[in-house]
Amino acid sequence: MPAFELVEDRHADYKATSALSMIADNCWNAGIVVGPGAPFDPQRPPIDTLGRLAINGGASREGRSEDPLATLAWIANLANGHGRPLTAGMVVITGSVIPTLPIAAGDRFVFSLDGLGSVALVAE
Repeated sequence: MPAFELVEDRHADYKATSALSMIADNCWNAGIVVGPGAPFDPQRPPIDTLGRLAINGGASREGRSEDPLATLAWIANLANGHGRPLTAGMVVITGSVIPTLPIAAGDRFVFSLDGLGSVALVAE
């Protein structure tokens, strides 16, 4: 499903911030907004899926997924190894296809994933 992760990055310097520090701290997640789910189609693996972000009906950004199923498997194995297995209904964010962007009051972001639908966010 397409989704937005709401990030509070505390004005981080992305070039000087360690990925391990971000993971260990889990400091930036302020929430998520998810779109409708689509059934998994094994004939259409989600690797290299095109994602598009439209900002206020104009400017657009694009990116492609890597291997979200590999990410999901890694997370599931890690959680299970700690005695906290994933269960039905859990939402797992598996990565980004668009770099983190600031959003201002009144902005409307619409993110779509080819073949999987879209999700919209309007900042208040």
